[in-house]
Amino acid sequence: MPSPRILILGATGGLGRALQRHLGGKNNLTCWGRAEMDFEKPDEIPAKLAAQEYDVVLNAAGMTSPDVCEVQPERALLANVVAPQVIAECSERKGARMIQFSTDYVFSGEPHDLWREEDETKPVNVYGRTKLAGEAAVLKASPRALVARVSWLFGPDKPSHPDNIILRAMQTEELTAVADKVSAPTSNADICGWVERLVLEHPGTNGVLHLCNSGIASWHTWAEAALGIAEWLGVPVKTTRVQPVPLASLTQFKAQRPLMTLMSNAKLQGLLGEEIRNWHDALEEYLVQKYQPK
Repeated sequence: MPSPRILILGATGGLGRALQRHLGGKNNLTCWGRAEMDFEKPDEIPAKLAAQEYDVVLNAAGMTSPDVCEVQPERALLANVVAPQVIAECSERKGARMIQFSTDYVFSGEPHDLWREEDETKPVNVYGRTKLAGEAAVLKASPRALVARVSWLFGPDKPSHPDNIILRAMQTEELTAVADKVSAPTSNADICGWVERLVLEHPGTNGVLHLCNSGIASWHTWAEAALGIAEWLGVPVKTTRVQPVPLASLTQFKAQRPLMTLMSNAKLQGLLGEEIRNWHDALEEYLVQKYQPK
């Protein structure tokens, strides 16, 4: 079978760039950033998609800052709900499959075991509510679509929590991180591998699927893990200790954050027929590649 024609939206973001790098070369790839498709102008989307040939669209675009979404809900609605719905409608007419990336922030954050795909969603901020509404809109417009929920992304294309904490630790010993907010840090590189297999080997998989590494972390344990690995690699950090603080102490946030959004990846593991590695192993691989390049 010929490789499917893949269209990546949001190709200039962290996940989009990772997908572009991973899938490029061996696949028929088209990559669009904001310059090619502005999600805040959904009326322009149908004509652009009608003129583009594709079999699969990976939508990694959207408004992802909870605080920006909270203060600009109209823009969040366009980017996270209206535009994905239009893309899903256009893709369904083409007979193309859509993979819509969503978030662990669709959950309430209340004390819970692992959140499964079928568990009740109850987002606590505008970002989570618009992403959840976008999930529903996409699946209604295109039942063949797949909604891929991800959490706490890290990778080389966009600085994330471990990158920022290492940079700070190179300057000061006075570090703090939230200890009562937990989820699963997830490698963009791992997501790219899973998505490639979902596209090529599981074209009929639809509905909602959690794409996250195994294990649990808080922002605090994630930070200390990153610093421990950095010190082992010879990065000149001044400390590997981070002072734990409660989320409630971060008064600068505009949007409420859910505390417990750890998602189950059992469904993904069963689908791929392999164990999903722990976030710590993925983090170590990333930091080795960053600080000890060949």
